[in-house]
Amino acid sequence: MNHNMMAIGRKIVPLRFYPTIRRILHKKELHLLRSSYSHSNDPEISEIMLYLDKHGFVSPPYVWADMTNSEVREKFSKVDVYNDADLNLHYTLLEGKRIYFPRNWGVNYIRQYYFGLQEIEQHPQSPHRYLTDEFSVDENSIVVDCGVAEGNFGLSIVEKCKKLYLFEPEERWMEPLKATFAPWKDKVVIVQKYLSDTTDEINTTLDDYFSDKEYPNFLKLDVEGYEERLLLGTKKILSSNDLKKVVACIYHKAEDEEIVGALLREHGFTTIPSLRYMIVFFEGRPPYLRRGVLRATKIQ
Repeated sequence: MNHNMMAIGRKIVPLRFYPTIRRILHKKELHLLRSSYSHSNDPEISEIMLYLDKHGFVSPPYVWADMTNSEVREKFSKVDVYNDADLNLHYTLLEGKRIYFPRNWGVNYIRQYYFGLQEIEQHPQSPHRYLTDEFSVDENSIVVDCGVAEGNFGLSIVEKCKKLYLFEPEERWMEPLKATFAPWKDKVVIVQKYLSDTTDEINTTLDDYFSDKEYPNFLKLDVEGYEERLLLGTKKILSSNDLKKVVACIYHKAEDEEIVGALLREHGFTTIPSLRYMIVFFEGRPPYLRRGVLRATKIQ
């Protein structure tokens, strides 16, 4: 295992070259950020711009996400990848529990993926962090994880759940998810469907899926910009007294914080966006600094 490697897109490169590559690749992005926020009076944004001017492009734009920081690199060096000989699948450990990955993924790629996933996205100060000490999953909750991928969120709370539903449409995740959640197969249901505001052969609404089941108490939404449509197909559940908490990603689309927040507040939730910012360029339009998730709690 080589602990001195870094992923740029899908290419694995030596960490010692990373600062130079970062400067070359992200000149355009830094220019867009400077242009967009040159007249900002927000001290938080001003601090971000000062950091980026000094250190180059870092996303999220904070020292704990900077791979040129020695403490971050030290954490990265401690990510171990193991092989399950019986299943012929690689896995890492999340809080002592195995989390498996697709069988065609190499060790270096898994290490990079897992580090970004857990140590960056779910860092205590990350704008993408789903849960906090103040906003957590209650014991014996029925939880729905929408947009599961490798299942890190579900795995982190599975032991607290009464029932856990994992909605993930991509075939590549089916085998690793079954392996990851095998110890809890009596209370975990994996659903290979897209979630939307209509139901057909490949899509379902949560209202339709739970029409003959006990309603969930907690929803986690990370569905690549389809959060609004998902919620439009969840009106019965949102209106119920069963659902207590929702955490939803709001950075995929520029209007998501406003639109998703309004939908949740219409159904009696208070909403609080996460602290700090994510840098978002994939939509090609501002704002390029966006809050990561919205945490919502039902008003009692």
